[in-house]
Amino acid sequence: MKKFAVLIFIFLSFSSAYSETVLSSESIYLINGAQVFVLDEKYKDNIDLFFKEAKSKGINTVFFRVFHNSKDRSHLNMPVTCESGVYFETKYACTVNNLLKDMVDYAHKNNIKLYAWMATRSLSFLKTAENMSMSLSAEGKDVTGYGANIFKKDVRDTLLNLFEDLAKYEIDGILFQDDFIIKYTEGSDKYAAALFKEETGIDVKKENFFKSIKEYNGRKVFSEYKDEFYVWAEWKSSQLALLFKELKEKAKTVNPKIKFAANVYYETPVDEAAAMAWYSQKLSTLKSAGADYFAVMGYFEQISSEQKLGRVETAAFIGSIAENAVKVMGNEKAVIMKLQSKSFLGKGMLSYDDYKLVCRQVKLAGNVSYTVVPVFASEDIYVCPK
Repeated sequence: MKKFAVLIFIFLSFSSAYSETVLSSESIYLINGAQVFVLDEKYKDNIDLFFKEAKSKGINTVFFRVFHNSKDRSHLNMPVTCESGVYFETKYACTVNNLLKDMVDYAHKNNIKLYAWMATRSLSFLKTAENMSMSLSAEGKDVTGYGANIFKKDVRDTLLNLFEDLAKYEIDGILFQDDFIIKYTEGSDKYAAALFKEETGIDVKKENFFKSIKEYNGRKVFSEYKDEFYVWAEWKSSQLALLFKELKEKAKTVNPKIKFAANVYYETPVDEAAAMAWYSQKLSTLKSAGADYFAVMGYFEQISSEQKLGRVETAAFIGSIAENAVKVMGNEKAVIMKLQSKSFLGKGMLSYDDYKLVCRQVKLAGNVSYTVVPVFASEDIYVCPK
């Protein structure tokens, strides 16, 4: 009964905050996209060429990485002015290079929409010792968490200011990096724990959330969730949604037509309980928070490996992911399936036959959008058969 009452509280508070959010289907178009991880240096003196080549392959939207973390390669192999920063002008982070302006100009010259792909919790310049979240640990004392702490005012304010400055460019949208999550043991720091206790009456303690601890691969891990754990996970999901809405509203103050795409883990549409537990991610919550698009990571290489599936089964699984995402979003075009053309493990291009097989399965879910990943040059762009 206690769990039910707390969940009702979270739901009502969240629903009230988002009752005004309405997704306009007229503003959603079918995306044939390319997600640029690192723009190849061959375009250094001719960025226009990349967009012309992408256009020739039917691309109407480019998702361009505008953050630079400490281990990232720079776009166009340009020298960088700082270890981590962004590719747009702002006083809230180091500007590695103001490349976004040229990308927007050349995209629009070629009648291609440009979405800025932006990180949040994983930004290297935000992940200072004092800004990090904390996580419960089965080994003993709390440990440093996954990323920057969104419950800390300085972190939150920096993100809001960054998104406002980003939106000052004539970008068509913002794609969230897949770091916009809170992992299953995160949220034990004084900022998050105090707010959770205030709103639910539950203390953030490992004994309140986990039934036992067991040995796994030589280390201690939590085993089995208590009912209170799901209250915690739902609450963290609602807090992410609140920030999502704040970031969108901040961006819209300077760019009213901007669209927001939420990066979605492949598990989220097909295993809601697992996604909520692991990432505090839920499709219906993201939709209510104002996500115009779901950008679902349907990566062939990862899914076939983790799910131990053959090529045909992997394609069918990705198709089921798309189908479930469409059911929640209610608009086929608003689901962007991120389809993999190139190995993330350094193995070169993946089989085009496998890619076409995935395309056929995804199309069974309806007239959904898609984007090719990862793209460095136009040669990395596979095209779904019509």
